[in-house]
Amino acid sequence: MKLRLGIALWFLSWVPYGILLGLTGAWFTIAWLVEILLGVTGLALAGTEFAKAVKEAGWKGAPIVAWRAMICGGGIDPVG
Repeated sequence: MKLRLGIALWFLSWVPYGILLGLTGAWFTIAWLVEILLGVTGLALAGTEFAKAVKEAGWKGAPIVAWRAMICGGGIDPVG
């Protein structure tokens, strides 16, 4: 769940909210800061889950474990 949420937040950080909403000045800067916070929070959430996958399956198996957790949901479970 954290992996999906982290990836979603990171993806949402790439949406140019300030431009889409036509913001200028200080409001544009605030929207830009919100985008950065979304990205950092998403990377932190997804990164902690991926670190668990690395500990469980090693570097070679971690992408498979993370992919399965992202597609099927749930937590990080070892392969096998």
